[in-house]
Amino acid sequence: MKDLIKPIIIYLLTLEAKLVLKKKKPFIIGVTGNLGKTSTKDDIYAVMKEHVHVRRSEKSLNSEFGVPLTILGEKSGWSSPSKWFMILLRGFFTPWSKVYPTHLVLEIGADRPDDIKKITQWVHPDVVVVTQFGQVPVHVEFFKDRDAVVREKGYLVEALKKDGLFIWNADDHDAREVLIQKTNARKTSIGIHEAADIQATNVTTYGNPIEGTQADIVVDGVTHHIALGEVLGKSPMYAALPALAVARELGIPLEVACASLREADKPKGRMRLLQGMNNSVIIDDTYNASPKATEHGIETLGSLDVKRKIAVLGDMLELGQFTRDEHYRIGKIVAQHAHRLIAVGIRSRAIVEGALDAGMLDENILGFDSSIEAGKALVEMIQPGDAVYMKGSQSVRMEHAVKMILAETHDPKRVLVRQEKEWAHR
Repeated sequence: MKDLIKPIIIYLLTLEAKLVLKKKKPFIIGVTGNLGKTSTKDDIYAVMKEHVHVRRSEKSLNSEFGVPLTILGEKSGWSSPSKWFMILLRGFFTPWSKVYPTHLVLEIGADRPDDIKKITQWVHPDVVVVTQFGQVPVHVEFFKDRDAVVREKGYLVEALKKDGLFIWNADDHDAREVLIQKTNARKTSIGIHEAADIQATNVTTYGNPIEGTQADIVVDGVTHHIALGEVLGKSPMYAALPALAVARELGIPLEVACASLREADKPKGRMRLLQGMNNSVIIDDTYNASPKATEHGIETLGSLDVKRKIAVLGDMLELGQFTRDEHYRIGKIVAQHAHRLIAVGIRSRAIVEGALDAGMLDENILGFDSSIEAGKALVEMIQPGDAVYMKGSQSVRMEHAVKMILAETHDPKRVLVRQEKEWAHR
C-alpha cells in the first residue's frame, strides 16, 4: 500500500509546486554538492533573511519530497495519511495565496541516479551553488561510479537560467575541471587554498578556551574579517563563502553579511563546538558521515592545542565497493592526529586496522557495536581538557554518545541532531 501511495503523493506535490513557481515566479537559489549542502543553505538564508522575504529547505529536505514541500511551505507528513491529505489540500490553494516568499533557497540532493535530473525538469534556478565532492562521494554505492555522482549534480548547473550565476568551489577538482564547462552563465569562485573571487585566508580557531573559527575574507581586493562562533574547522568556512557570494549578487554589503553569519544559528551535528562533561570539549559532527568530511574533522581535531584528543567514529555508509578501503584509510589518518580511538559498528573495524597499521597502540583503541556502548566508555574515560571528535552516518546514531557526555549547561533538544519525537524509536 505504501509503495502505491508514495508516487501518487510525489506526483501531486510536484504538480502543486510547479503551479506555485509558475504563478509566483520566485528568485531561486539551488544548492547541491556532496559535502556541506545543508550548512551552506542555512548560511545563505542567514545573510538574506533581513533583506528579502526568503524561505529555505527545512533541515535536509532535499529530495523529490523535500523540494516541492519547501516550495509549498510545508513539512513532511511522515507516515500519517491524514497529514499528507492536509498538506495536499493546503497546497492546492498556495498558488493563489496573497503572501509568498520572493526568494527560495532550495537544497537539492541525489540518493539515486536521475534524482536531480527529474527535479531540474521543472526547477530552473537563478543561482546555483555546488559545494564539494570527495574522492569517494557519499551515496556512491547507488551509482555506477563517482563520475556518475558528479554528472548527476551537474544537471542542476545545466538547469541554471542563462542570466543566472554559478558559484563554484575553486578548491574542488570536479567543480574546476568538469562543472564550469556545463554552463555559459556568469561564474563566481570561492575557496581557501586556491585563488578565488571570494577567498578565505588565515583560517584559525580563536578564544581561550576555544570559541570558534575565524578568517580574513578577500573580495575585490578588500579584506573583511569573519568570526564563526561555536563551529570549528574549514568546513564551516566553506559553507560561509557561498553565502557571501550570494550576498554580493544581491547587493548586500559584505560587512553586513559577515555580521549575519556571526550571529546566525549554528547547525546541529556539523562541526558544532559543545562543552562536555569534566570540562572537556566536543566537536559534534554526527549529522552524517563521508570520507572527506570525516578526514576534515579528524584534521581539525589534530590541529587543536589540547591535552588529549579522542576520535569517536562510527560506520560510514553507502560507500559500496570503497567501504573497507575508505574506513581503513580513515584509521591511518586517526593515528596521525588523535591519542585515542573509539570505533563504532562493523565497518569501523577497518578503521581500527588502519590505525594499528599506522602505529596507534592497541591499548589506545576501543571498539563497540553501538553508540550507546561507546558513550558509556567515554563517560568513564573523559578527563579535564580532553577534546572529543564524534562522527558517523545517520543510522549509527552517534548523537546518543554525544548526549551521554554533554555538559549539563546544554539542552540536548536545542543542540543535538535527531531529537524530534519521530526519531525516538528509529
